[in-house]
Amino acid sequence: MEIIGKIIGMNTSNGLLNLLVTNTVKTQYNLKISLSEEPHLHLGDILVFDVVQHQRERISYHIESYRPVETLGLSSADEVFREFLPASPLSLTEAKAIVEAKVEAIENKTIQTITKELLHQYEYGFYIFPAAMRMHHNYVGGLAYHCISMLNLAEGLLKNYTYLNADYLISGILLHDIGKIIELSGPVNSEFTLDGQLLGHLVIGTLELEKAALRLHLENTEEVRLLKHLLISHHGQPQFGAAKKPMTPEALALWFLDTIDSKFRVLGEELDKTDPKTFTENIAVLDRARIYKI
Repeated sequence: MEIIGKIIGMNTSNGLLNLLVTNTVKTQYNLKISLSEEPHLHLGDILVFDVVQHQRERISYHIESYRPVETLGLSSADEVFREFLPASPLSLTEAKAIVEAKVEAIENKTIQTITKELLHQYEYGFYIFPAAMRMHHNYVGGLAYHCISMLNLAEGLLKNYTYLNADYLISGILLHDIGKIIELSGPVNSEFTLDGQLLGHLVIGTLELEKAALRLHLENTEEVRLLKHLLISHHGQPQFGAAKKPMTPEALALWFLDTIDSKFRVLGEELDKTDPKTFTENIAVLDRARIYKI
């Protein structure tokens, strides 16, 4: 029998780890697993449990194995997570359609090829992961939603400043946070991985881009060099984590777009919780400023 659910309670007794698990329709199950099996389970985990039913004084289930929700596939994982966790207002289908259309619009074949390669390689994380643990877009699908919001903002920049190269800017937006898929542990109980702590997503993303370029025999191209610059500079200043300051128009635009969306999305969420004619609470991403709601 298979139970897909979230751990909402746990305790130990008689050499067993006892779990209280709720599924997507709020049915609760008592699951047990031997502590000798060294289960790595935590409160709040959302998993697929393979169980055998036991019935004594009350029905319980012995866990034979468990596995991550992503083993169900992208669409099913997205549906499960959205039942338990805050999520992007865009559905998976909507997000994929927008992103894939933007990738197809890239005219430079080298840029398009490497963008497709990385988005395909990290498809699950790109569409499921949050964009951050706490600061902004910290919900299921937040990473893709952040990128899509930046793409929307970029349309105005590209229309007004015709010297900007659309291919580099679109690819830079889609790939700028690709390293977060390795930097963060996932959408549930998200925390920094060891590589995330030691390297950070700017470096991780640039390394992954380099690996993809090597696989595609594109490592010595001008396009890859400039895309790597976009990734390592998108935080703008060294004090914000950038390895280099932006040195192309597209890199500068990427920094500003990232800054605008990350801050204004949080501002919007705070304004939603604020009564008119009053101030928001202190907003961390705005240097703890309080903003007046008209």
